[in-house]
Amino acid sequence: MSITKTAVVGATTLASTALLAASVGTANAASAQSAHSTQVKTVMRAAVPASDAQGRTMADTSTSVRISAAESGSASRYWTERRMAAATPLDLEDGAATGQQLTAQSIPVSKPFGGVPTVGALFSNDGHGDHYCTASVVHSSSQRLLITAAHCIHGGLGKTYRRNVVFVPKYDRGHRPYGMWTAGMLMVEKRWASKSDPDLDFGFIALNTRNGTTIQKAVGYNKLSINRGVGRTVDVFGYPDARERPISCHTKTARYSKYQIRMDCTGFTRGTSGSPWLLGYNGKTHTGSINGVIGGFHTGGHTASRSYSAYFDKDVANLRSAADKRAS
Repeated sequence: MSITKTAVVGATTLASTALLAASVGTANAASAQSAHSTQVKTVMRAAVPASDAQGRTMADTSTSVRISAAESGSASRYWTERRMAAATPLDLEDGAATGQQLTAQSIPVSKPFGGVPTVGALFSNDGHGDHYCTASVVHSSSQRLLITAAHCIHGGLGKTYRRNVVFVPKYDRGHRPYGMWTAGMLMVEKRWASKSDPDLDFGFIALNTRNGTTIQKAVGYNKLSINRGVGRTVDVFGYPDARERPISCHTKTARYSKYQIRMDCTGFTRGTSGSPWLLGYNGKTHTGSINGVIGGFHTGGHTASRSYSAYFDKDVANLRSAADKRAS
């Protein structure tokens, strides 16, 4: 599978400015084990009843993995200053995202900025390299959930969940004002895990508490918005490989296919997979309603000027409900 807007840790960029190493509080931390010997096992969950907006029972089509306290401790040690500072783009395959821009006129231009507390860099390892994406805090009863692209946490067909997953809210040029948070559970749709279905390229992460506090209490949250159609104005925030800080863009959504939407904006290169598309963004509270995440077609897009998202419908809402129950 081509991970077009996901970057890996290797040689240079995402932050020549090093992230300072910090201790990460994890829930009920146990004795740690080597990150390279840690094996992540996919857990296919039995159907658990969930309800849609009309109260009808819906089958749970999720697959998830719980991450032990020992594995979480290993992840916090794995992401050293050196590894985070060495983040670099993935070696591209044919058709993968590059710095190429569309030639159409009037394409909105992204701008670097200081970031927002509810959006951050997501780091992980899959046994073949270290990666980063973008993720954001989404409202949940457990107060622990992030949303990102499914391909940022699970390799899809024939593959499994990524390891050593950590989240750094509002990362900006080596600064991490809210610390580093380890993952306690990862969840994607079964059809993503079994088929790499681009229409289901979204996933959820339950973070461990840090110093006794949930991520939602620490940084706030964005709401989840489904079935809102297209032609909507959104603010998109992400972490491209070409910069040491996040970028933002104010643009509009458009239909690409029945279950895919798109948006045009320059600068959304590799690393921006999982970037939230926020409806009704409030510049004072720095929050909005998530109506998409970069992913889907070409795992987010094969140019830096056009990005895609799976259309957010009941499948997203049902997966969020399943993740929230699993996280509680």
